Amino acid sequence: MNFLLRVLSLTLSLACLVSPTWGRPAFKKCDYRARNFNTISSIYNLTVYPNQVPIIFGGAGNVPDGLFSHSVAGRVYPVGNFKGFEDSIEYFFALAPLPQGNIKSAAITSYKITSFTSGCRNVAASVVYLYSSVVDPASPDFGKPLAPLKQVAFWRFDGQGAVVKYDAWIPSLDRWIELIDGTPSTDPTYEMQTIQRVCATAQLTCSGPNQQWGSVEECVADLSQRKYGSYSNAWGDNIVCRTIHLVLTQARPDHHCPHVGPTGGGKCVDVPYPEDFLSDEDLYGDLVGETFTC
Repeated sequence: MNFLLRVLSLTLSLACLVSPTWGRPAFKKCDYRARNFNTISSIYNLTVYPNQVPIIFGGAGNVPDGLFSHSVAGRVYPVGNFKGFEDSIEYFFALAPLPQGNIKSAAITSYKITSFTSGCRNVAASVVYLYSSVVDPASPDFGKPLAPLKQVAFWRFDGQGAVVKYDAWIPSLDRWIELIDGTPSTDPTYEMQTIQRVCATAQLTCSGPNQQWGSVEECVADLSQRKYGSYSNAWGDNIVCRTIHLVLTQARPDHHCPHVGPTGGGKCVDVPYPEDFLSDEDLYGDLVGETFTC
C-alpha cells in the first residue's frame, strides 16, 4: 500500500515538473493559472518597443509559437472584430506605436498586469496598464513618462494554452491619442493635416496593384467628404479607422490597403449597432454568454 502511495505521489510530482514551453519562462504543467498568466504577459511584452518591430516589418513568423491559436478570433473595442491568426497578431502588435509615428516620439516602454484571474483551465480575465514614454534620444524629453493606456480583456485558451478567443476593451483611447499626438482630434486643422498625411503615406505604401487613388489630391478630395470619426468608436467609414489601417499597411499592404482606400475594404465601413460589437455568436461560434464562462 505504501509503495502504491509513493508511486502515486511520484506521478503527481512528475506531472508538475517545471517545463519550459514556447520559449517563454518555465511554469508548472499542472498550474494553469501560471500558464495563462504567462501567455497573457508574453503577449503584452510584444507591445513594448522595440519588441514589436520584427512583427511589423517581418510578419507573423516573428510571433513566438503558442501565444495565439491559428484559428483565433476576437474583438478589440473600439477597433473591431478579427478572425484568424494574422489579423489578431497585427492588431495586438503592429498597432503598438512606433516613435516615428507620433509627434512626441512616444512608444510603450513597459507594462503591468494589475488584475488577473483564471478560475478554470481555459478562461482568464486581466487588466493591464501599458506605460509609454519618449524614446527618441535626440529629444529634450527623452525618457519622459507619458500617459498610460489601459486594456481590460477576457481570454479563452485551447488545450495547448494558446489564446483561441479574446474580448478586449481600451477605455479612453481618444484621450490617450490626443496626449501622444499633442493635439485635440476635434481641431479642424489637425483633421485636415491627418487626411493629408494618410493620403501621402497611402500613395507610398499602397503602390502597384495595391494603389487606391490616382493621386494624393484625389485621395484628399475623397476623404475630405467623409466623417473624421473618433478613437472611442473607430470602426466605421471614417478617417480615424483609416489611420489605424494605414499603420497596418506596413505589415501586409495587400490586405490593409483596401481598408484605407475609398471602399473601406470591408473594414472601414459603417456597421450598424449592435451588429458591430455584439455579434458574439458570429464571431466566436458560441451562444451568447458561453465563450468566457468556465
